[in-house]
Amino acid sequence: MEDSSDAQAPQGSSGIHRVTRSAITYIGFLGANYSSVASILSGAARSGKYEPQNVEIPPLDSMVMEMASCLEEKLAKMSQAFPTDQSLRFLFLLNNAYFMWQQLHPSPRLESHMLALTCKIDEHIRSYLEASWEPVLSCLHDPTPLCLGRYSPLAKFKLQFQKTSTAQKLWRVPDPELRRRLRTVIINKVN
Repeated sequence: MEDSSDAQAPQGSSGIHRVTRSAITYIGFLGANYSSVASILSGAARSGKYEPQNVEIPPLDSMVMEMASCLEEKLAKMSQAFPTDQSLRFLFLLNNAYFMWQQLHPSPRLESHMLALTCKIDEHIRSYLEASWEPVLSCLHDPTPLCLGRYSPLAKFKLQFQKTSTAQKLWRVPDPELRRRLRTVIINKVN
């Protein structure tokens, strides 16, 4: 997996999408100007011009959570347009969710959303492993007896492993910590 930090991930790429970067920039702006924007948004909520989805928290916090949730939904829809390789789809979702988590993580106001985002990251990792590496490992569990001209389970495993590794070699995982984490879970899965 390659380290590449394109500002805009092209269609079919696993990198961070420009929509994610933009939304996180806007959320950062709202956080940096919290007191001014919060008073404006509270006034809009009182006058009925803005209806927060979560009335139990300040309107600005609700708006930020709505923006993050909307971004996650948008990314999920965008990922449906990926080619037939589900592994790339899950890696795209993982990279973008991890970027969101990384950028929003220090915010105590978003604690509940951050917990949900952490669970989604773990889910994307599991889905990626299942889509990418389960087919490789399934070669070792082939109960069919060996016939002339057929490959042994180990030979099939090696071929499938090489095919998967070659296909994913240039996929992007921009964050070094996430890249290390993925390598570790892949190694553990294969071992």
